[in-house]
Amino acid sequence: MQKSVHFRVDPKLAHVLGENYTSSEKALKELIDNAWDAEATEIHVTVPNILTDSPIIVQDNGSGMKTAEVESEYLNIASPRFSRKGDRTPNLNRTVKGRKGIGKFAGLILACEMELITQAAGKRTRVLISKLVLMEALGDLEKVPLPLDVADSDAPDAKGTTITLRNLNPKLSHIQPDKLKELLALDYGREPSFVIFVNGERVFHHDIQGEKFQTEITLPNGLIAKVSYTIAKNPLPTRIVGLILRVGGKSIGNPHLFGLENDEALSDRLRRRIVGEINLPADSLELTAAGGDVIESDKGFEMLMQIIPAELKRNLEATHKREFDLAKGRLTQAMNRRLENVPEHRRAIAEERITRLMQRSFQEGEKLERIEALVALVLDALEIDEYWTVCQHVHEAEKVDVFHFATALEEFGLCDLAFMGTQAKRRLEFLDGLDRLANDPKTSEAQMHKALATNLWVFGPEYSLMASNRQLRTIIEDYIGSDATDRPDLFLAGNVLKQHLLIEFKKPTLTVGRDAENQAKKYADTLTGKLGMSLEILIIGGEVDAKLVDEYTGKKTNFASYRAVISTAKTQLERMLKELASNLN
Repeated sequence: MQKSVHFRVDPKLAHVLGENYTSSEKALKELIDNAWDAEATEIHVTVPNILTDSPIIVQDNGSGMKTAEVESEYLNIASPRFSRKGDRTPNLNRTVKGRKGIGKFAGLILACEMELITQAAGKRTRVLISKLVLMEALGDLEKVPLPLDVADSDAPDAKGTTITLRNLNPKLSHIQPDKLKELLALDYGREPSFVIFVNGERVFHHDIQGEKFQTEITLPNGLIAKVSYTIAKNPLPTRIVGLILRVGGKSIGNPHLFGLENDEALSDRLRRRIVGEINLPADSLELTAAGGDVIESDKGFEMLMQIIPAELKRNLEATHKREFDLAKGRLTQAMNRRLENVPEHRRAIAEERITRLMQRSFQEGEKLERIEALVALVLDALEIDEYWTVCQHVHEAEKVDVFHFATALEEFGLCDLAFMGTQAKRRLEFLDGLDRLANDPKTSEAQMHKALATNLWVFGPEYSLMASNRQLRTIIEDYIGSDATDRPDLFLAGNVLKQHLLIEFKKPTLTVGRDAENQAKKYADTLTGKLGMSLEILIIGGEVDAKLVDEYTGKKTNFASYRAVISTAKTQLERMLKELASNLN
C-alpha cells in the first residue's frame, strides 16, 4: 500500500528549527538515543569510508513503530516521547532521552535524504523524507507530501527500525568512527543491555581517546585476569571512571579505582582519566549469593587490590610526565624569548616559578591554552612587578639609615594600596559577570556553585578564608550519595579555626521558603554530628521569603538572594576604592 502522509506541526516549531549540533558525530548520536528510547538491545551503525558515496545506516532491534504511530507520533514535530508515554520506557525502565521530539531532524543535518523503515505488529512501514523538499516548504510543513509504503513484514514478530541517510552533506566533515565510538562509550559503554557496533566493532566503555594499556595478572588459583584500560586525554564523567570487573563476561559491581581515590598525591582530575576493565574467567572470584559483587576477602581480589593500584599509578604518572614534558617543550621557546626581558638576577627564579605553575596546572588537568595564558600572566607580572623593585629598596635601605628605610616602607605601602585597588576593580568586574549569570533564567544551581566556590569573599570577609577540601567533599558524598539524581547542590567549606560553612545553591529563579528552612535543619543535624562541631548554613536562591527565621536551636542559618549578596559585595568594594583613592591622594 502506498500513500502520502504529512508532518503535524507543533507550536514549538521555531525551537525545532533553531536546534543545532556542534559536530556530525553528535548529530548521529541523536539517532542512537532514539533507539535507546525504543528499548533496542542491539544497534549497528555503518559509517561510510571518506572516499565513497555510501550512506550512513543506523539499524536497531527495538520495538519499532506501527504505521499509525509513524503518522501520529513520529511525524509530529516537537512532540517528545516522554510527554506522551512518561519519562521511563515500559519494559526495560530506561530513562527516556528524547526530550524535545526533534531528534529525527538530526539525520537531515547530515544528509539530503532520510529513509525510515520500521517494523511492528507484522507490518513494515517505510517513509522517505527529503531535506530539499522540506526547505522549499519551510513555512508550511504540514502540506509537504511524504511517500509512505506499508507492506507485510517478512516475519510476523519482526521488530526494529533502520534509518538510512543518503547524499551526505558535503559541507560537513565525514563521520570519524573512533570519535563516534568515544562519544557513544561515554553514555552507553557500561550499559550491558544496549550493545552498539560501529562498522562491525563493538563499542566498549574504554573506547575513549587516549593511551591504551594491557597487562595480565595470574591469580592464586592459576587463572588469568586480563586488564585493559585507557588513560584518557581529558577527565571523564565520574560515573564511568575506574575499572569494571567482568567475570565470565558479566559485569560485577561498580567501577573500581582500587584505592587510588584515597591517594592524596593524585589530583581528582588526574584520577578521572582512568577507564577500563578486568576480564576474568567464570568462577575465578568468589561472588556474593546474588552474584552482583565480589567478596572482598577473596584471595584473587586481594591480589588485584595489591597490584592494580601500583600499575595504574605508574602509568598515570608516566603519561602525565610525557604530556608535561611535551607541552613544556612547546612553551619553552616562547618562554625563553620573554625571559630575555627579565633582569638576569631574576631569571632563575622566574623559570623555577613558571615550571612549578606548569606542573601544578597539568596535575589539575588544565588545558594547554589556559596554561599558556597563565605563563604569560606570570611573565607580565615579573616584567613590570613594582613589588620586586620596592622590596629591593627596603632590603638595601635597612643597611643605610632610618630615613631611607622609612621612605622605602612608604613606597611599599603605596604599592600595596595600588595592588588592593587593582584587585578591587577586578572583583567588581567579576561581580558584574556574576550578576548577569544570576539574572539569566537558564542558569542552574550547579553553574552558580561553580562560579562562587572559589570566590567566597562575595559572601563577606568572614567567609573569605574558608575553602573546601577532599575530606569535606567526602562527607557530602557519604551523606547524600555522589550519584543521586535528586541530590541538592551543596558546598561544604572550613577554615583553620575549625569553623564550617555549608552552602546550598538554589536556582536563581527560585524563592527560598519554608521547605529550604526544613531541609537546612536536616543538614545541620546530620552534618553537625559528622563534623563534631558547629556548622553555619547559608541557603542562597533568587529571592528569600521574608518570614524565614535566622536561628533555631543554637544552629545559625542564613538565607540570602543572589541579588542581595552581589549588591552588598559591590557596595563594600566601591567603599574600599574610595578610601584607597583618598589615601593615595
